[in-house]
Amino acid sequence: MLGDGAFPSALQMTQVQLPPGPLAVDACGADACAYFPVDALITIGPEGSAQAAVALVGRHGCVIWPQVGQAAMQAQVMVPGLAYRVNWAVVRDDPTRYTKWLWHAAAATQGLVKQMAQWAFCVQHHAPTQRLASWLLYCMAQSSVGQLQLSLHALPTSMCPCLGGAQVSACSAQQLPGVEVREGILSAVAPQDLLARACTCHQKLAVRSETVQPRASD
Repeated sequence: MLGDGAFPSALQMTQVQLPPGPLAVDACGADACAYFPVDALITIGPEGSAQAAVALVGRHGCVIWPQVGQAAMQAQVMVPGLAYRVNWAVVRDDPTRYTKWLWHAAAATQGLVKQMAQWAFCVQHHAPTQRLASWLLYCMAQSSVGQLQLSLHALPTSMCPCLGGAQVSACSAQQLPGVEVREGILSAVAPQDLLARACTCHQKLAVRSETVQPRASD
């Protein structure tokens, strides 16, 4: 949506630094903001359900927040970093002019729903180490940095039940090769080892992401 000269000159795009934690919407007031991560990673999932499967948004996606709908959702910045922010009210209030953007936004929202469905299946049918390895591989595909590093506190609970308290060192050293945990930071150091342990959920989502056009910053 931001590449190939598709960005309308009438819109104002601001580069912002997203801190870890809940995605703030104060900058747009009561109106919606659209966020396009550069090197940040954002998770989206139902409020009040730590075990629910969540969707991940990185450099190939966008988050329009607050989301419109009946379901109460929450957005969390899992990996802090840069993002482009656009006031979505301008797009929403002029649908004729921004038809292409609205179609892209609908496709992005559909992609988030598909992610949640896929990860929900993963949580129900695959072993904890399998789904964590698959989740980390998908995170790496959506990240623009060379080595993926995540705070253990930011990881979705449904993806890492084996990474709790005193079990962190044992899980990373014995159950999931390719991962190191030091001082509360998980690092994915060997993608090939993760690939050997992962289920196929991340591959199914990656195939869907290949149809997304890269933006100018990619």
